[in-house]
Amino acid sequence: MRSRFGGPLRASYRGAERAQIVAVRRSDRLRFGKYTSAERDEVARRVTAAVKTFERPAVLRRCLASLRTVFDGRIVVADDSREPVTELGRGIDVIALPFNSGVPKGRNAALDAVDTEFVFVTDDDIVFTAASDLVAAMNFLDDNPEVDLVALTRVDLPRWRAVAAGADALFPGAEAPKVPFGTVIDGLPVVVKTPQLYLARTEAIQRVRWDERLRMVDHRDFFSRASGRIVSVQAETIRAYHMRTPFDPFYNAYREDVAADLALLGRLWSGDRPAD
Repeated sequence: MRSRFGGPLRASYRGAERAQIVAVRRSDRLRFGKYTSAERDEVARRVTAAVKTFERPAVLRRCLASLRTVFDGRIVVADDSREPVTELGRGIDVIALPFNSGVPKGRNAALDAVDTEFVFVTDDDIVFTAASDLVAAMNFLDDNPEVDLVALTRVDLPRWRAVAAGADALFPGAEAPKVPFGTVIDGLPVVVKTPQLYLARTEAIQRVRWDERLRMVDHRDFFSRASGRIVSVQAETIRAYHMRTPFDPFYNAYREDVAADLALLGRLWSGDRPAD
């Protein structure tokens, strides 16, 4: 699909994505309805969204436009593109980082700018709909103080697939969980690892943070270090949609440059515990 002969396949892929997102926006709006003004105001007051982006300004703007349909609060964007984005709209702050600084540095920079009780972590290639119910996620955390993180279900388009993390999703040597994986808390299961798409207690994420020695492959490392320190649950019915950019050669050249990260992770997790 990436070859010079793959034009028809790429067009079909993008067409299927567009058709699916139009359909789910409509169906989710009919199924889930709208928040009340009071609910939206409370979420805006207590939550800051933290978005990491790199070299995808159009994708970022699509993400932010959809996020604004369900969230009125402050958004912090960490951008390590060659030319960081500007003028994204009221209530959106941009943290410009040196080119190709990496995902962990960007996530930590955005996290450090959060001064609310909760942080909503997302990537730039996510599209939100009425099914992205941050009110329900916040209410769950209020009702269950032993839980630190509520993950949305990320549906990958156009494959229409939600990926679940198994028990092997963490590195060997990760601490035993505070609450056994699979335990059901108020209807939601405790999980090993979630998508980078969740509402969490800001203080809990500050305890873990992201390892800035890595540039790209941060996901498994983050949740391996989080095991034993925070409790994460997965909300199956709260969801958002993942619309990737698999045919952008410039972006993918950096996205797929992970050899150094993998070598570092091998060294960090070669023993019983990761190095400090």
